[in-house]
Amino acid sequence: MIDETTAKDILTTHIGHKPSKIGEAVDVLLETFKTYQSIKKEFGRSEDFWSIRHRIYQLPDGIKWKVDEGQIAIGQAKQIIRLDNEEDQWLLAIAIIESVNLTSTESRNVVNLVLHENTPIREALRVSAGIHFDKTHPLVLPLPFDAWFSICKGAWTEGKNWADHTYQLILQGLEVNPEKVACQLEKLASDLRRTNRTKQDDQSKEVIDE
Repeated sequence: MIDETTAKDILTTHIGHKPSKIGEAVDVLLETFKTYQSIKKEFGRSEDFWSIRHRIYQLPDGIKWKVDEGQIAIGQAKQIIRLDNEEDQWLLAIAIIESVNLTSTESRNVVNLVLHENTPIREALRVSAGIHFDKTHPLVLPLPFDAWFSICKGAWTEGKNWADHTYQLILQGLEVNPEKVACQLEKLASDLRRTNRTKQDDQSKEVIDE
């Protein structure tokens, strides 16, 4: 936790600081200033500017990381923080990044369905953004959405992309060296290419025969 002096420095020179760092500074200074309005009077900007970043700071670490990296825009983050349920926050964040890159407006429409019509987040994403949760996400084998969803949460929380995180988990689970895995994957890829060529040849022969 930063001290009050550091927090004041961050808010005074907020340009260039990550949103969650600004939010952390706001969190510290609210003990002294009590309200966002008081912070606005002291440091400028708007109440919304400070409150949004404060609430971003309160998001799960993995989502904060994506906001700080700029992969989730502030406008999109504004919609995520409207959701009280952490699981819903994760689902919207992952939909923004990994599925169809929802815009701020599309994200708002999803959240409005959840908040104003009591629509479950998955249904809201399906209706508003066309996201279906029965799809699979390919690794070496097809991966059900719920498993992929858990991987994304774990990866983001550690500040990693899901593919890199999964690769490390595979190595840890197999307890083998990367070179061996690379050779195995290369062989698998070669076998798959050979199988595909065989299928294409068979299909070509069928067309000729017809």
